[in-house]
Amino acid sequence: MTEHPIQYCAYFDGQSETIYDFFPADIPADLKNKVIAAWAQDIPRKILKELSSKELTMQELKGMIGHSNSTLHENIKKLEETGLIYSSIIYEGNKIRVLQPRFLFVTRNQESKAKVQKFFQGLWVNGENNKKVVTFLQDSPDKFFSADQIAAKTGIPVDEVELILSNWDSQFSRALSDFLKQKPFEKKVLYRGTP
Repeated sequence: MTEHPIQYCAYFDGQSETIYDFFPADIPADLKNKVIAAWAQDIPRKILKELSSKELTMQELKGMIGHSNSTLHENIKKLEETGLIYSSIIYEGNKIRVLQPRFLFVTRNQESKAKVQKFFQGLWVNGENNKKVVTFLQDSPDKFFSADQIAAKTGIPVDEVELILSNWDSQFSRALSDFLKQKPFEKKVLYRGTP
């Protein structure tokens, strides 16, 4: 079975089930609209929520949310066409269809958001803010900057700058990147004793 990395996260209110935030923030608008449209429908929303917990076979999914095979197949096909999930066929005695998410859908509070962002750390290096940080650093190749200085110069919040820099520092994120596989800046860590 081919592994497809989870690329995005959508946060939703646990009571109203309304999506009100995405991570990373620079997800393309057309993709956000596809997510919101799918989420507004009962069966796709149930499928997306279940797949956020773990990958599932068609039979497992049917047992969790009910509905006929034809209804599930129709909704899964639509979710695949929009790029929100992947499916693959494996053979373990019988032919088994396994479903994997491309998006995670999670309820959001500050603690869970921080945990999810840590989980995703190292996955993205292609966003507009990422390009802005890299361009800023490459425009001054003879200087070193702290995350706070980069934030002040680029107007990007410092916690996002720190996440961007740590993503670029990750071998995993650079391996997944189609933008640049080599780290586009040099990292220097300085220590100084206090009196």
